[in-house]
Amino acid sequence: MQKENLEQQIENHLKRFEQAVDLPFFNEQTGEKMKFIRDGIIDVAEYLKAPIKILWILKEANSSDNSLDEMRVCLKKLHNDNNNIDVLWGPTWRPIAYATYGIFEDMNFADIPEMNGNAQEVLKYMPSIAHINVKKYAGGSSENQKEVQQFYSKYKELIHEQMEVINPDILIFGGTFGYFEEYFEGVEKVQERLFPIYQWNNKLLIDTYHPNGLRGARIKQEEYCDEIINAVRKWKQKTQKQNAERLTGGLAQAGQWLARKFVRIWKFCARPNGSESPACAKPLERCRQCGESVRTLTE
Repeated sequence: MQKENLEQQIENHLKRFEQAVDLPFFNEQTGEKMKFIRDGIIDVAEYLKAPIKILWILKEANSSDNSLDEMRVCLKKLHNDNNNIDVLWGPTWRPIAYATYGIFEDMNFADIPEMNGNAQEVLKYMPSIAHINVKKYAGGSSENQKEVQQFYSKYKELIHEQMEVINPDILIFGGTFGYFEEYFEGVEKVQERLFPIYQWNNKLLIDTYHPNGLRGARIKQEEYCDEIINAVRKWKQKTQKQNAERLTGGLAQAGQWLARKFVRIWKFCARPNGSESPACAKPLERCRQCGESVRTLTE
C-alpha cells in the first residue's frame, strides 16, 4: 500500500473513532472532558519499509493531568539529553524497545546495547512499529480493569478495525489478549513456556505480560525479551520454509504445464533411406535424421 493511502485510511478511521467515543469528564466543575488519545502506526513510511510488521497492544495511557492526546509523537522520541530513555516512559517502553531491537537485529538480550548511554541506538526501530491502547483516554499509574473492559465491549468493532488497518504480522499483547479471544477464534497454540504464543492466519500472537508488570510476574527483563525475540525468530524460520515450499511447488506445477503445452514427441522415418513411411502421412516437420517430412505429435 502507498504511504499516502495508508495515512489517509488511518486518519479517516481515527476521526470516526474519536467522534464515536463518549468521553467522561476530567473536571465536571469546568466541563472539561478527557482527551481522546490517538495511537497506531508510529511512522507510516518506516512501518511500510519494515521487514516485519509489529503491533504492541496495551491497555491505556498514563496521564494524570489530561494533557496527552497523541501517543505516536511521544514514541518517536523517548530518549532524553543524556542519551537514556526518559524516566517517565522507561518502565513500560524500555522492555518494548529492547525486544523490538532484538527482533529487527536478530539479536538476543545479552548482545543488545545497554539503554543507558545508547538510547538513540536501542530506540531506533520504534518508528517502525505500531502501538495501540485498548482504552483511548488516559488512566492513572494503575489501570482500572473495569473501565478498560467496558471500553473494549462498547467500541470493539472500532478497535478491531484499527488492528485491520495496521495489518501486522506480529501482535504482542501486554496483558490484553483476553479481550480479543473471541476475535481470534481458532488460534493454534504453538508454545507455552513463560507465556502462551499462538498462530492465527499466518500471524504470530504473543500473549505476554504488560512490560511494566514484570516484577509482579517474577520475570526478568532479559527472559521477557528473549522469549519474544525467540518466538518471532521461530515464526520467521517457519514462514520462510513454507514460502520456499510454496514457491518450489508452484515452479514444479508451472514446469509440468509447460511440458504438456509445448513438448513435442518426434516421429522418425522407419526407413534408413528417408522414404516416407505410413507414420508420415500428415507431414508437419522434417525428419531429424534424414530431412524428409514426418509427422510430429504435441501433448
